Amino acid sequence: MVPKGSKKEKHREGRVFSRRTFLGLSGGGLAAWLAGCRRASAPPTVTSPPVPTMDPPPTPLPSPSPPPTYTPVQATATTPPPPTSGPTPTLDRATLMTHWPATDVSRVVAVRHEGVWDGPEPDPATVLDMLDAGIRALTDIPDEQAVWRALFDPDEKVLLKVNCIAYNGPTQPAVAYAVAQRLQDAGVLAENILIFDRTDNELTASGYTLNDGGAGVQCHGSRGDGSEAVLTQASVRFYQEIDACDAIVNTPIPKQHSSAGVSGALKNHYGSVNRPSALHGNWCDPAIAELNAQPNVRDKTRLIVGAALNVSPCDWNQPERENALLLSFDPVALDTVGRDILVRHREALGLDTGYLIDGARHLATAQALELGTADATLIDLHEVALS
Repeated sequence: MVPKGSKKEKHREGRVFSRRTFLGLSGGGLAAWLAGCRRASAPPTVTSPPVPTMDPPPTPLPSPSPPPTYTPVQATATTPPPPTSGPTPTLDRATLMTHWPATDVSRVVAVRHEGVWDGPEPDPATVLDMLDAGIRALTDIPDEQAVWRALFDPDEKVLLKVNCIAYNGPTQPAVAYAVAQRLQDAGVLAENILIFDRTDNELTASGYTLNDGGAGVQCHGSRGDGSEAVLTQASVRFYQEIDACDAIVNTPIPKQHSSAGVSGALKNHYGSVNRPSALHGNWCDPAIAELNAQPNVRDKTRLIVGAALNVSPCDWNQPERENALLLSFDPVALDTVGRDILVRHREALGLDTGYLIDGARHLATAQALELGTADATLIDLHEVALS
């Protein structure tokens, strides 16, 4: 019996929404729902392009019971090379970014720091330390700035794709701004760095500071549609900012998703196109994988930094602390590790995990398209503990 009023009971009673369900709620229903979320408060009103009309959500397929057997990725505790400022050999970008199937395994790094939260917000200096350690552990190169310089050219326009659909559970701004800082340290102009998601409203409500054309790091939502992507389920258009950038750093937050099992690096690009509602059928499969196979995503993505200081195993606006950053060049492997984290949180709460496993069918499809691997035996997971 679950004690009434307990955290476990609240999670069981809590409503879990997909992106389209969340956006498709009526104004009155949305206000009533948000009023019941702990720590929730009304986001500020900011002028931004209209949110595309969303179709009704699909009926989720039944979750298997008991959950299907799956093998979590096994982690190896590791210590990254100590930082050094000595001479570093010239690094080759393509070699740095190589992952499965071009190599035997894909590396994912999880960096944890139990003291990263400084009150209600993460400590920026600690996040920077975690990011630096993660880069060194990911590449086995002691000079993290040499890695950033190899991955990005000073004159490139770099887009940081954040996820702000839930204003109490977004990509934590401290993570995005840490990435932006290291890009600048590597020579990228601040004005050529854009922190991006679909709308100004979502960014502002999530704690980001808008900047559209001023000095410093840019931050704003879409200003219009760009090139077309013809997928099996529908044709959509990338936002023009995705077209205009030279490189992408994908900065998702691991979340459960009632129409895709899990949302991470791969599904984060549903916020890069104008009609994500058309891509939610059949557990978002093969749409998620096909979208990530488009040149605008596949050829431009240089690094994935998963903002797992918080994760959302239940209600997106009531996340749980994980105190971690996830780094990889393989989005499929990183999302597989993210799924394991979500499964662990839901198991600890006594909640169903079957749909996270069976519903995330896009992971296998993405592996079939050779975007990366979802096979636990092909993922080299390194755990770094900084405290």
